[in-house]
Amino acid sequence: MAIVLQLKNVSKRFGTTQALQDVSFAVKKSEIVGFVGANGAGKTTAISTMLGFISPTSGEVEVFGDMVTPATAHRQHGNIGYAAGDMELPPRLTGEQFLKFVLHQSQGNHTARLAELVKKFKPELDKKIGTLSRGNKQKIALIAAFVTEPELIILDEPTSGLDPVMQEIFLTLVRESQAAGVTIFMSSHYLGEVADVCTRVILMRGGKAIRDLAAHEMLEKSGKAVRVVSAYKALRPPLGAENVEVHHEAGKTVLSFVSHLAPSQLQVWVAGIKQLEDIEITEYNLEGVFTSLYETEEESV
Repeated sequence: MAIVLQLKNVSKRFGTTQALQDVSFAVKKSEIVGFVGANGAGKTTAISTMLGFISPTSGEVEVFGDMVTPATAHRQHGNIGYAAGDMELPPRLTGEQFLKFVLHQSQGNHTARLAELVKKFKPELDKKIGTLSRGNKQKIALIAAFVTEPELIILDEPTSGLDPVMQEIFLTLVRESQAAGVTIFMSSHYLGEVADVCTRVILMRGGKAIRDLAAHEMLEKSGKAVRVVSAYKALRPPLGAENVEVHHEAGKTVLSFVSHLAPSQLQVWVAGIKQLEDIEITEYNLEGVFTSLYETEEESV
C-alpha cells in the first residue's frame, strides 16, 4: 500500500531545547493514525514539520513521495486538510465568508460537500468568527479541513471545544472518510476516540516516538476491570491479575483487579468462586493503559 506521509530521522532544536529527536514513522494510504503523548512531547512540533510550517534541524519529511520544504509546502497543501484545536481563523470574516474563501483556493467544485458538512456540524456561519464560541470556531475549522476532499487530513487535537454530540459526529466523519480512501493523522488527548477510530497509535515522549502499536493492541492491553463480592474469606484473583485490591466489608470479601484473560478463561475463574454474591466486569480505563505504556516503554519505533 502506498506511503502517504513519512518522517525520516526528524530532529528539531529550538535553541537549547530538543523538541524532536530522531523521529521516524510512515503512514500508509487509508490509515487513521493516532498521535498521542503528554503536553510537550513534541506532537505539535512534528505536525508543523509535516505541513512545512517549520523545517527540521535534521532529517526529512515526505508527503505523497515528495520532500516537504517551505518552498514546496504551498503546492502540497492543495491536497492536505488541516485543523487544530484553538486554530487561528480570520476573526473579521463570517464563517460563510471564510469557507467560501477556502473553496475559492481549491480545485474542483465542492459546493455539495460544503452543504453536507454544514448540515452535519450546524455551525453559526452568519456571525464574524471572532465573536463565536470555541466550539463553533472548531466546527468551522473542521469543515474547512474536510470540505475540499483532500487525500490526507492532519488534525491536531481536533475535538477540542466540541460537545459530546459533535465529537461523535466528527468520529463518524473520520470513519466515512477512511472508507472513501482518505488518510488521517490525528493527535488527541482523548484516548477513547483514538481507540475508537484509529488503526494505529504512535506514542511520543520527550520528543521521541517510543511506541508504535496497532489500536487493537492498546485495547487488548486495557483488559477488564473486575470487582467480586463473596462471603468466602480466602478469595484470590486469577494468575496474571494486575492492580489487585482486597478488603472486607461487613464480613464480605471485596476483590478488585484488572484481568487480561480471554473471556472464556475469565468465565472459568468466575465459575469457581465460592459463595459469590456480586460481580461486575467493565472495560478498564484506557488512561491507565496509556500511563503504563508511557512510563515503561523506552524503546524506539
